[in-house]
Amino acid sequence: MLNSTVLDVAIGLALVYFLLSVMCSTVRELAARALHERERGLVDGIHRLLGAAPPGSAIAPGAAVTSIVQSGADLAARTLDHPLVRGMATRAGKAPAYVPGHGFALALLDVLCPSSHGPTTIDELRAAIHRIDDPVLHRILLPLVDTAGADLAAVRSMIERRFDDVMDRVSGWYKRKTQIWTVLLAIAITVLSNADTLQIARRLWQDPVLRSAVVEEAKNRAQKPRPDVTVEYPNPDDPTNPQITSTNEGNTVSPEEQALLGQVLGWQNALQDKSARAWVERILGWLLTILAICLGAPFWFDLLNKFVNIRSAGKAPDEKPKKPKKPKLAPADKTA
Repeated sequence: MLNSTVLDVAIGLALVYFLLSVMCSTVRELAARALHERERGLVDGIHRLLGAAPPGSAIAPGAAVTSIVQSGADLAARTLDHPLVRGMATRAGKAPAYVPGHGFALALLDVLCPSSHGPTTIDELRAAIHRIDDPVLHRILLPLVDTAGADLAAVRSMIERRFDDVMDRVSGWYKRKTQIWTVLLAIAITVLSNADTLQIARRLWQDPVLRSAVVEEAKNRAQKPRPDVTVEYPNPDDPTNPQITSTNEGNTVSPEEQALLGQVLGWQNALQDKSARAWVERILGWLLTILAICLGAPFWFDLLNKFVNIRSAGKAPDEKPKKPKKPKLAPADKTA
């Protein structure tokens, strides 16, 4: 059973789903970068945190920080233009995609009290907030100052927590938007490539040569890194130096895998049967593929590894159980 055709077909389907999910996530990531969605989300989140309406476009650099802040939108623009924040942007004139709470808190306090590179006392910070002619911003910042008492470090800590909470909501918004994108891209990729789950399973079941090639490619893929992108800040005191780890090998489809997909998918001879039953089966197969792609590449990579491990754990066909050895009896006493 461990080396059966059923398991090999399951491995083939998992590999196809994984590769299609990688293609879908790659297109989604390219679109997000082209539209600067992460940067826009960060800008909108900082404006909402400071009680200002999100801007229609990215903040232009060069805002002066020596004059008195006038409003929440003004404070957001100046904070985004602070060197601690602006220095994390990957492109000049654009907002960064990632900012740690520690760096945002330092930049915000420095903008509020620029003459001394940040407030030195709670009273100085409170006076700077009162100079802002924005009652909404007063209701946001003054409770943090009043709660902290005389502890300036506590104010920074609360600003960090507020920023992290807002960024969590921004991340939730981005994930919901990504889910919509994923469904639309999954539909497009599935229909254009005719990724019919029922037809794929049928071809893998009937063609042992193709099935064997797919299983071998699945073993090769299982040895590669898990597809993932992480952003970490190893030194919390240096918010301008993020460490972005992208497993490029795990996030790409190799030429061999592309060639294999070309053998499994496609519209070749797909429309020979134009009956209503054939179209119902085809649409059902598309729906199964779309649902599978929406589960994501990491899910199918983990499942593919489990299937490959199960297949490798089977006993060899020529392996036979050994007969138990008979216990040796003590020699009889001949003197009795």
